[in-house]
Amino acid sequence: MWTVTIFKALVLVLRTLPQLAVRLLVFSGIALGLAVAGFAGAWVGYRMGLGRGATNPETFALLGGLGGLALGASLVAFRRDWLLHAVQVRSIALLVDGMDGKRVPYGPGQIAEARAAVAARFGSRAELHSLDRLIRGVSGLVTRVAEGLGPVLTLPGIGRIASGGQIQRVILAQAYRARPENAWEAAHDALVLYTQNARHVLTAAGWITLVGWLVTGGAFLLFLAPFSGLVAGWPGGGPTGGLVLAGLGAWAFRAALIEPFAFACLMQAFVRITAGQDPLPEWRGRLTQFCDRFRQLGERAVTWAPAAGIEG
Repeated sequence: MWTVTIFKALVLVLRTLPQLAVRLLVFSGIALGLAVAGFAGAWVGYRMGLGRGATNPETFALLGGLGGLALGASLVAFRRDWLLHAVQVRSIALLVDGMDGKRVPYGPGQIAEARAAVAARFGSRAELHSLDRLIRGVSGLVTRVAEGLGPVLTLPGIGRIASGGQIQRVILAQAYRARPENAWEAAHDALVLYTQNARHVLTAAGWITLVGWLVTGGAFLLFLAPFSGLVAGWPGGGPTGGLVLAGLGAWAFRAALIEPFAFACLMQAFVRITAGQDPLPEWRGRLTQFCDRFRQLGERAVTWAPAAGIEG
């Protein structure tokens, strides 16, 4: 039902090298910040354990490190709208243009052109963030509406886990790729197409996500050796510091390089699965009846007009 050309996906990703460099810098910086937060939290916890006369202050260090990582992750989540437009959607625009045979510039001009294309298509950063929020809300409920998924795929949240968050990006890509006058209407139609073909799309997404996590696991194992020399920075010694650093390094590698490749694969699959199809009224009606956010998306599609552009 679906096929993916790995070579084509690799070529598409390599054509976006300037944007890949931006992704690598951004996610490496985030990983570094999370590492600092984790190690700082570990030292605070360790000192608290010593101050209380704990027989095992390393436990306090572990709890403090987890707290520091949680705080850092919360700060990253707080800036999700910036990451969405500065990193994710610009990559989507470049990969989609490359897949459709359109010119993708090389060099530093690629970043500026991607920024302009996203701004022209989606409007302001607030508009893009609002559209993404509604897409995430609807895509998370599609498995409850679609048919023929079986007992596992209908479990709450399983669709998002299976796709690794890539389905939301595919819907955004369709909103960009379809290029009607209204991005919200295009996303509305793409969600209906996803619902019509949920079993095939989720199957493709699941396999692609599994391979991505296997590669991420391999990266984690590769990072363990070079980071093992930094374990002395973790209070009390032991392997925890090396594991934290290797895990963050593997996460940054996945976010910067593996996710664009996984998206290029899933986008190919989605286009081939839905080729020649129109959004069916009965599925649109089911989503409208079942999902408030789908109704909100339709209402915004009626009134939306692109703003001056995306800031930053």
